[in-house]
Amino acid sequence: MTNDEARFVESMGQFMSTYGMTPMAGRLWGYLLICDPPEQTAEEVARELHASRGAISGTVRLLEPIGFLRRTRRRGARREYLSAPPGTFLAFVANAGSIYRRLREILEQGLEALSGKPPPVRARLEEAHDFVAVVEREIPAALERFVAEREATAKAS
Repeated sequence: MTNDEARFVESMGQFMSTYGMTPMAGRLWGYLLICDPPEQTAEEVARELHASRGAISGTVRLLEPIGFLRRTRRRGARREYLSAPPGTFLAFVANAGSIYRRLREILEQGLEALSGKPPPVRARLEEAHDFVAVVEREIPAALERFVAEREATAKAS
């Protein structure tokens, strides 16, 4: 990794840690976004990130279910390969729509629980609900716009 690439990986680790993930989660995802070749074994990743195999393994278990990376095996090989291929981030964002839907439903449950309370008591919950409802609607629209823009750019090239 070059110094600039290492700075990027570290910055991704710091960024992700401010939003509840571990720094290693950000570092691993950042590295998989820039590594060449795009598929790496856990050993290769551990070596590049100066991390233990256990740290990489635990982080993979954290990131794979939410769609930030993919684990694959090659025919006849025992090793797993890690990657962040195109489409994994979009799948993660698309999944966020269902997360916001569930949060909206829970917030609506709270609003029902407070239905007899005066408006000032409901204000915070209403604000959260209304914002989450907008985000829930906008995620699919933003994804559609993004995909359309990427396709148009690809056709123009």
